[in-house]
Order: sequence, then C-alpha cells, then structure tokens
Amino acid sequence: MDRISELPNDLLVKILSFLPTKVAVSTSILSKQWDFRWMWWLPKLEYTISCYSKSECERLKCFLDRNLPLHRAQVIESFRLGFYYPHFEPGDIRLWVLTVVSRCVRGVEISYYSDYKNKQDILPSNLYTCKTLVTLKLYGPILVDVPRMVCLPSLKTLRLEEMVYSSEDSLQRLLSNCPVLKDLYVKRRACDNVRRFIVIVPSLKRLTFLEGDYLDEIVVKTPSLKYLKLEYFNSKIPHCLIENMPKLREAYVDFNFPILERLIGSITSVKRLTLCQVDN
Repeated sequence: MDRISELPNDLLVKILSFLPTKVAVSTSILSKQWDFRWMWWLPKLEYTISCYSKSECERLKCFLDRNLPLHRAQVIESFRLGFYYPHFEPGDIRLWVLTVVSRCVRGVEISYYSDYKNKQDILPSNLYTCKTLVTLKLYGPILVDVPRMVCLPSLKTLRLEEMVYSSEDSLQRLLSNCPVLKDLYVKRRACDNVRRFIVIVPSLKRLTFLEGDYLDEIVVKTPSLKYLKLEYFNSKIPHCLIENMPKLREAYVDFNFPILERLIGSITSVKRLTLCQVDN
C-alpha cells in the first residue's frame, strides 16, 4: 500500500482543502484511496474559466454535470464559479447552485464576465431560503429576482456588483430578510431597475454604496453601523433620509453638496471622516 493511502481520512481531506479544485481533482491518480475523494469530501469548490475558450467551458460543464451531484460533504464551505458569456446556459448554472444549496453551502460567489448588457437569470429560488448561507457575492449582469418567500437567517456578508433587479422591490425585500447581516456592498449599474435605495438593517456594521445611475430616494436606517462609504455622482439629487448612526467610527462620503448637508448631522460620532464634494 502506498504511503498516501496510509494517512488518516481527516488528514487527507484537510490536505485537499488547501489545494485549488483543479489540483485536488488531479490527485486521484496518486492513490486508489484518493480516487474521487475530492468529490466526496472537499469543502471548498472553485471553478473559474480564465478565458473565452468555448472548449474549456464545455469541459467544465460536463465535469460539473457529472460530478457535482456526487459530492458527499455534509457542508460545502464555499462554492465559487466564474464564467464568460455565452458559453453556459442559465439552466445549467441554476442547477449547480441548487445542488450546492442542498449540501448546506455556507458561501456562494458567482462572477459573470460579459461585454454584453443582457442579464442572466441563473439564481434558483431556493438560494433565497438557504438557512446555512453566510456569504453571498455576485458580480456582473445577473438577474436578482427575489421571491416573496425569502429568508436568509445566517447571511452576514452580501456583495452585489452591477446586478440587474427584476423590480425595485427585489433589493429591498432581500435586505429586509437578512436579520444578522453585518457587511453590505452594493455597486450599481445603469438601468438596474432601482430608483429607491432603502437599507433598513439594524444589525448592519459595514455599508458600501457606489452609485451607477440616478436615484429618486436614499433611505439608510442602520443604528449599528461602524463603517460607511457612499459615492453618488449623478447631478440629480435624490431625497435623503439618513438616520443617526451613534456607533459610526469611519466614513467616506463622495456626494453632491446638498446630500452632504443632509448627511453630516447623522455621523457626529465618527472618528475618521473623508469628505469629497462633487461640483456640477
């Protein structure tokens, strides 16, 4: 018997967890005992296409379709997927995400690289009721269509970069059903169907909001906030309601002057403040 096979199972899994997924897969040639072990127990799964190669995307698709349903870890610590348009069908990605959600996934990160404006409906509805999800990071023109039944009781970190929302209510509905959310990062894109940015999250400690299009209203009610970064460059001045943040320690604000006037009274507890005024 080879020496690798003599190692305890827990140690083998620990070793594999430090390797990139592609490398972990290749370990199946080292020992019969290692054959498919990555697929059964590996807690961190990362699949990223680093080029526009259609053949590489097709190989990854076949690989995931065949092997992901066989994964046997009780908990998937993280699932990362990066892909280019248009080599994956939305239905394929929905199925993969649905699979990892059924394995009690704790972290999901999806990056959709595209030079096109078309949005992709790739998120299954069960993602919005995943009780184990702690971190959710989405990048690119992914459609966020939040169902009426949504509850993410463990979600602490949410990052949304250049999403497209099915309606204005989707973002608000999502945020209002994350009772322990600590860190929120939102970077908007033009024509994302959001005109009112409303954040009412008592548990939130970090908020970053980067404007990508004009807004009609900004509402921020985050009494536990410690870090704030707001950027808004559009010439259209939205109505602002920003309540007092007594625990705020650091703030970076890059807004038009009328918004700065409305904000300044809500951040009196800040210890470190950076202000940038936009002249129009």
